[in-house]
Amino acid sequence: MKLSHISAAVVLVLGSQACLAAGGPLDISSGSVGFSNTPTALGFTDTYTFSLPLAGTISGSITAVVNGAQDVDFLGIFLTGPSGAFTFTQLLADPFETWGLSPVAVAAGSYTLSLIGTNTPAIGSYGGNLAVTLVPEPEPYALLLAGMAVVGLLSRRRIGR
Repeated sequence: MKLSHISAAVVLVLGSQACLAAGGPLDISSGSVGFSNTPTALGFTDTYTFSLPLAGTISGSITAVVNGAQDVDFLGIFLTGPSGAFTFTQLLADPFETWGLSPVAVAAGSYTLSLIGTNTPAIGSYGGNLAVTLVPEPEPYALLLAGMAVVGLLSRRRIGR
């Protein structure tokens, strides 16, 4: 009984995020995005796509929601894009499978998150979250430093007179 209450709480928390069924585009412009799905029984491959306008770091976590005979088993979770392929690591095993991606540096561009797994005939669910921290382009900082250098040179010239 206690397990079903925990499962219900997890579903409510994950369900309050922006949800998409069976993959699709994700809007990560706010810095993070949540997603969830109830894949069909037997094997599945869910694919989510998103774009980053700037380079930055990205991290994520995905958890299988379990209740009774329901069981989603992931065979692999991968993030691919211009920076290469990154593999999520399994942090917790059955029944509450949890997979995570530690922060990794990524370039600007289009990315694909692929979840490959199996689902029991009782049909379980999963939910996840991706978080990104974008790094601003270096040009504004270079311009700021150049301006500070000019001010420093002018003040040094003034002191020398």
